[in-house]
Amino acid sequence: MGGWATVPSGLVVRSGELHVFKAPPGPSGQDVEEARGLVTDEERDMAEALGRAGDGAAFLRTRALTRRVLGWVLGRSPVDIEFCRSEHGRPALVDREVCFSAAYGGGQQLVAVSLDSEVGVDVQDGEVAYGENLHLSLTEWEQRLLRRLSPSARRMFFLSLWTRKEAVLRATGYGLRVPPEEVDVLVEDGAGAVAVPLPDGAGVVEVQVRDLPGGRGAVAAAAVAGPVSALHTWIFDLSLQQAHCH
Repeated sequence: MGGWATVPSGLVVRSGELHVFKAPPGPSGQDVEEARGLVTDEERDMAEALGRAGDGAAFLRTRALTRRVLGWVLGRSPVDIEFCRSEHGRPALVDREVCFSAAYGGGQQLVAVSLDSEVGVDVQDGEVAYGENLHLSLTEWEQRLLRRLSPSARRMFFLSLWTRKEAVLRATGYGLRVPPEEVDVLVEDGAGAVAVPLPDGAGVVEVQVRDLPGGRGAVAAAAVAGPVSALHTWIFDLSLQQAHCH
C-alpha cells in the first residue's frame, strides 16, 4: 500500500479507477470560513446542528472538499455542484455523472470518486472510545480472530475491520440497512472482494475493498461496487484546474 501523492498536472481520471482525495494538511488546508463560502444554506444549517467546533467544522470542510474535488473532475465551479439523495438516502450528484463518497474523522477529510461504480470511503480516529460491546458488529469469525489478539492490539484491528465495513456498506448504497455483523471483511493484505447480502431479498453483491494509507493515528478504507483496475490516493491541491476524464 503506497502513500498519499500530490495530484500531478494533467491527471486523467479513467473508467475503472478508484481515486481517493485527502484535504491538504496544515495552514494550506481550508479554514472554516472559506468552507462556509462554498456550501449551501442547508449545509451550513447541518453544520450548526453538529456544533460550530468539532464535527460541525469537520463537516463543513469535508463538504467543501467534496465540492472542490467534484468540480475539478467535472470542470465546474464548486458552488455549481448540486447534491440530492439516492433511493436509499445516500448523497449523490443530481446528474449522476460520477459516483462519490466522503468521510471525515481523526482530523482527516476524504473524498472517493469513480466514473462508473458506486463507491464508499470511511476514516476513523485511532483514539476513538473502544469497548467489547462493539464486537457485536463483527461476524463470528472476525470476533474469534480479535479475541486471539492482546488487549492492546484489539483496538486497531477492530477499527481496520470497521472502516472496511463502513466503506463497503456505503458502496452498496444501503449503508447500515445491511447488518454489519453479516458482512465478513477479512481480506488478505488489506485488499479483496467482499460478499454483501442485501436487505429485502435483493440478493448478494460483490464489493472490492482496499485499506488506505493511515496518518496521524487515523484508520481508513475505500470500496467500490464494481471492477477496479487501480487505486490512487492523492492530496488534493486546492488550486487545481480541471481534470481529464475518460
